[in-house]
Amino acid sequence: MRKLLNNRGQLQTLAPSLIALVLASVLLIFGIVMLQEFRDTDVVAKANTATITNQAMGTVVSGTEVILSTESACSITSLAVTNETGAVINAANYTYTGCTVTGTPDATTNTTLKVWNATYTFTYGDEVYTAATSTVTGMGTFGDFWEIIVLAIVISIVIGLLLMAFGGGRAT
Repeated sequence: MRKLLNNRGQLQTLAPSLIALVLASVLLIFGIVMLQEFRDTDVVAKANTATITNQAMGTVVSGTEVILSTESACSITSLAVTNETGAVINAANYTYTGCTVTGTPDATTNTTLKVWNATYTFTYGDEVYTAATSTVTGMGTFGDFWEIIVLAIVISIVIGLLLMAFGGGRAT
């Protein structure tokens, strides 16, 4: 009869596998954090500046959101809004976040003229920002596979233990 206590080969692979998983997860998290910090620095996120004059925002009604630019990490630094006749729209009639303007037209100034024009200066990220964002997104989805990786390691250890226990003896 064989002694199973002396055949602990499969159990000895458990500790290095767990250490490898922990080390890989720590390195992945540090990598994501460092890449996000690098991406969000002003040198990368605000690498370029552009000025747009009289961009038509279309018909603006209360609560309408208008995206002025689709550049990555876009941030408006100055904004002036006028209506079709060139009358300045009061800044209390709109808000902006990033490069999205949300309008609340003033009934006394802008009753029939709903088309607004925007003149603005904005900063935006370049290719480095776009690539860093794609990498962070991709690395973030890698975490979805941790359960599968851990399950594969556990299954391989269990199969190894079963083969040791029921593998049969050597022919003598």
